[in-house]
Amino acid sequence: MRPSRCPGVNSPQHAAAFHARFETHRRCQHRRRDHRSFPREPLLLWAFAPLATILILAIALANWRVRKDRYSLWITVGLTFSLVGDVLLLRPEHFFLLGLSAFLLTHIACLIAFTRDTHFPTRLGVWILFLLFAACCYFLLFSRLPAGLRLPVAVYSMFLVSMAAQAMGRSFLLRTSAARFAAIGALLFVLSDGLLALNRFYAPLRLAPLLILVPYYTGQWLIASSTDQPSLPL
Repeated sequence: MRPSRCPGVNSPQHAAAFHARFETHRRCQHRRRDHRSFPREPLLLWAFAPLATILILAIALANWRVRKDRYSLWITVGLTFSLVGDVLLLRPEHFFLLGLSAFLLTHIACLIAFTRDTHFPTRLGVWILFLLFAACCYFLLFSRLPAGLRLPVAVYSMFLVSMAAQAMGRSFLLRTSAARFAAIGALLFVLSDGLLALNRFYAPLRLAPLLILVPYYTGQWLIASSTDQPSLPL
């Protein structure tokens, strides 16, 4: 006669419960290892983001050193603040407001550059349309913005679209390849910032880094390239 077993020890229910506890423990350990390990994507971002902006900044700086004109100077200043913003926003949980301030100074510097050879606003209707667009986007995000960011985001948005509207109106007036480069670059900057705001405050976007960074760096490159041959007609 075989010894009796405790009831239920080797039952299917007991095996299933043991397996569930084992899987839960394994997943928790995996999450702890993921949390402690340094992820690869941020490491690439830390290396790529400042380097890409430095290379773009070098274009404007080189053109300013040759031309010594005020337009190239202010574009160089703007891209320098953009580099500062890139570095600060590598840690957005700590430096988001400071990064936003750095990019605000970027747009102010570019706005000054775009008024060196034209008045502001170059096209009043274009400026009003851009402001209305910014207002619609702002009210879409308003309820999802933290209270402490509502005023800074409003001010930032106003200068962002003012810069882009001035670049667009300037391209209509001057009709040069450089002015067209600057206008397209400014529009791509608006697109990148808009997608960034949607991804951060409204709903996560699929392929967000690609959708945000490609227009951002393309726009910066176009604005920097606008410092070369500023009077070349289309």
